[in-house]
Amino acid sequence: MNVIIFTYHINAMLHESRINVSVPSRAAHTAATGAKSLPAVPVLQQKTKAQDSLLQRAEESEQLQGDNSAAAVTQMKPADWAASATIAAVILHQPGYFSTWKKIVKAINEYKVLPEDDYAARGRKLDLMTTLIATWKEGHKNDTTARVVGIRGALPGLEGLIVTERAELLFAQNVRQYATAGTTYTSRTRGDVSFTVAKQGDKLNVLSANPQIAGHIQYDLTRASIDLKHFEAQPEGLGIGSVLMHEFARFAGQMGLATVNVLTPAYSAMGAYDFFGGIPQAGKQGAFDTRRGQYETVMGLRNDDERGERIADDHDDETYTNFINEEAKAVGKTAANKAKFATPEISADDLERVEALAVQAHKDRYVRNVDNVKRAARLKALSGFLSYNIAALLDRTRGQVAGKWIVGE
Repeated sequence: MNVIIFTYHINAMLHESRINVSVPSRAAHTAATGAKSLPAVPVLQQKTKAQDSLLQRAEESEQLQGDNSAAAVTQMKPADWAASATIAAVILHQPGYFSTWKKIVKAINEYKVLPEDDYAARGRKLDLMTTLIATWKEGHKNDTTARVVGIRGALPGLEGLIVTERAELLFAQNVRQYATAGTTYTSRTRGDVSFTVAKQGDKLNVLSANPQIAGHIQYDLTRASIDLKHFEAQPEGLGIGSVLMHEFARFAGQMGLATVNVLTPAYSAMGAYDFFGGIPQAGKQGAFDTRRGQYETVMGLRNDDERGERIADDHDDETYTNFINEEAKAVGKTAANKAKFATPEISADDLERVEALAVQAHKDRYVRNVDNVKRAARLKALSGFLSYNIAALLDRTRGQVAGKWIVGE
């Protein structure tokens, strides 16, 4: 399957990540997609108590284990030093009459009240502390008095905080550099179609004079990790989603981040997972494999020594059929959008025909068989554990973008 044709099924690109055995909450869908209407999402049908019990136990286990993928990492800032136990312990040490330690404590106290966004002043003050510490160490190399020994013991904690602060400054600088980029993209086939991607708050936004062109990626960012919270782009099927993911990969990659976890992937548009190179989250491979096996079973896959891998003869569960039907709807909608983009004057009847043909072609291609069930089970399982390698995402989207868009500044 050419997965790109349904990558941009936008209305439900990101919402609930759990496997549900009942109809998903419409309120939850609305909250996750900015009140946009949503297509029906395939859910697991409760055909047997055994199936129900299997998936219920998996759900309960996952809830008990919790999801640490979005755990916050504390970021130190000047104001945090005022409340830091390490700093409090450092400045308690008394200097000698002419000691450099006085200047170090003075620099610490001055740093604590600096504005968080005064990056230049923060850098200068950290440089001063580093120089003063080196001077103090040189002047007290052979001093074993109790006062000096106490200060010497406190220095590693202070030096560790300085290292952390420098990392924060570099991180903030990279964010600021991206924020001023504002890259413009123009269609290779339609010169009148263009937009700019710019960072605004916790979003990368698509900005265009054409009101039909829109989209954004919302993320949750800490110093050590980044999570993708929401992703949408419209019109579907034009490649705007690839541009957004490319910019997101650039943004995350230049900060030295290796992976991004998707907080709430959708049950719809799962082809995007493969299209962008989705993989199970770090540490979740075992849980992913278990969930994939559960979906394979529910969708009718059987494997025994006598007959090998096969679809159960009497299998009538609707999970696989629902999954393919939802994919087909997305495929049809995207095909129609592409046709409209390529030929703006196309008639409504012709658009309807394009959509219907694409829907039927997808259903015909993905009849229930062993390989297709494995594919569907993998995608559905991945929705609960989805992540992307940022370097791989950048490589993938670079080619996707280059084929459709002229990149400017």
